[in-house]
Amino acid sequence: MADDKNNSPWGKPKGSGGKGSGGNNPWGGQNGGQGRPDRGRPKPGEGSPDLDNVIQGFKSRVKRGGSGGGRGGFSGGGGGGGDITIPKWIFVIAAVVLLLFTSIFTVQGNERAVVLRFGDYSRTSGPGLHFKLPPPIETKIVRNVTSQRETRVGVGSPEESLMLTGDENIVDINFTVLWVIKDLESYLFKVDQPDDLVKSAAESVVREVIGNNELDPIITTGRQELRGVVTEQLQVLLDEYEAGVLVNDVQFQKTDPPAEVEDDFLDVVNAQQEAETAINEARAYRNTQVLEAEGTAARLLQEAEGYRDSVIADSEGEAERFRLIYEEYSQAPQVTRQRMYLETIEDIYSDADKIILDNEAGNGVVPYLPLDKLGKPAGAN
Repeated sequence: MADDKNNSPWGKPKGSGGKGSGGNNPWGGQNGGQGRPDRGRPKPGEGSPDLDNVIQGFKSRVKRGGSGGGRGGFSGGGGGGGDITIPKWIFVIAAVVLLLFTSIFTVQGNERAVVLRFGDYSRTSGPGLHFKLPPPIETKIVRNVTSQRETRVGVGSPEESLMLTGDENIVDINFTVLWVIKDLESYLFKVDQPDDLVKSAAESVVREVIGNNELDPIITTGRQELRGVVTEQLQVLLDEYEAGVLVNDVQFQKTDPPAEVEDDFLDVVNAQQEAETAINEARAYRNTQVLEAEGTAARLLQEAEGYRDSVIADSEGEAERFRLIYEEYSQAPQVTRQRMYLETIEDIYSDADKIILDNEAGNGVVPYLPLDKLGKPAGAN
C-alpha cells in the first residue's frame, strides 16, 4: 500500500516525503495543505466517466440537499466538501408560477377561445382575461373570428370552373367566397375540415344556380343577380351543416365561355347583337309608320266628316230651295215654269261657246257674231 501511495504518474515527489507531501497528487506541495480535488479526472488506467452516471449523481446530490466532500464534490475552504441546500419554498414558488403561466390566458377583441377539458368541449371564452385548469386537464384553442377569409373556386382547375348552363352551354367560372367564423364551437367540432366544406358547398350551389339559368344573362348582365342568389343559398346550406360560418359575399371574377370555343362564341354573340339591332330598328320604323298612318287616318276622317257635313248642308239647302220654288209654282205655275226654263238655259249656255247666225241676212253673206271672243283681250286665242 505504501508503494501505491508513492506511485505517482509524474514520478516520485520531490522532497523527503514530509508531512506535506502530496503523495499521488501532482499538485501536492510543501505548504502542508491538502491537494486539490481531481475534479472528476479519470485515474490512470481507467476509462472516461459515463455522462449518464455523472448526471444521475448530480441529481441524487440535489435531492439529498448536497453530499459531503469527497472526490467530485463541491468543496469549500481548504478542501472539505460543502453541502448544497435548496429551500422548499423555491419549489413552491416555481410551481405557482408554472401554474399561473399555464392557466391564465388572454383573448383579444377579434378572437374567441374554446376551452377543452380532457379533450371534450367545455366552454367558449370571449375577449378578456380568463382562467383555466393547467394542462393536460384543460387546454384552449384560439381563433380569429373577425378577419375575412377567402375561398377561391375554379382557379387553375377546369374540373371546378367548367359548368353546364340551363340551355346546355358550357361556361368557365372563377369566383371567390368571402366568409368569417360565426360560431367557433361549431366551426371546430361540428364538421371536419370546415375550410374544405365551404369550398365544396360553394361549388355545389354555384353549379345548381348556373344550371337553372341560360348562358346569355350569366356572361352579360346577370352577374349581380347570381351573386345574391348564390350567397343566400350557400348560407342556408352551411347552416344546415352547422359549419359555424357566415358568408359575407360571393364575387365572380370570370364568367366566360370555354377558351376553345371563345372565338366562335363571340361570333354568335355579335350575330345576336346585330339581330337585336335590326329588330330594334324595325320596331322603330314600325312605330314611325304606325304614327304616320294614324295621323293620315285622322286627317282623312276629318276630311270625310267635313265633306259629309258639306254635302248634307248642300242637300238641305237644295231641298229648302226646291220647297220655296214649289210654293211659288203652286201660286203661279206658268210664270214659275218660264223662269225655271230661263234659269236652266242660262246655266247651260253660260260656259258654252256660242255662234249666232242670222238667216234673214241677204246677199249670201252669213252674219257672224263671235260671242266667244267678246270680253277677251286682244291677241288671245
